[in-house]
Amino acid sequence: MSQNIRAVAFRRGEWWIAQCLEFGIATQARRLEDLPYELNRLLKAQVAASLEVGVEPFQGFSPAPRKYWDMFENATSRLEPIRLALQEGPRFETRIAA
Repeated sequence: MSQNIRAVAFRRGEWWIAQCLEFGIATQARRLEDLPYELNRLLKAQVAASLEVGVEPFQGFSPAPRKYWDMFENATSRLEPIRLALQEGPRFETRIAA
């Protein structure tokens, strides 16, 4: 599997949320610096679970609602892309919406 996954990170109350755009899945962390780890963990678990049952990772997931795509496009901060710790895992790009 080789594809790009984009996410927008934003604060809601005491939590930082990372919302994936291509697939309507999200995770959260109390500290912004912990969010990449949580996102990596979520995506790796999803890929592993899909492969274990013999389906394409993220099959059946709908894209995130339009408001998250707009937040991503209007974000002023951008984080460096990371690659999941999987062989040939997806490349992941996150932007922070303030």
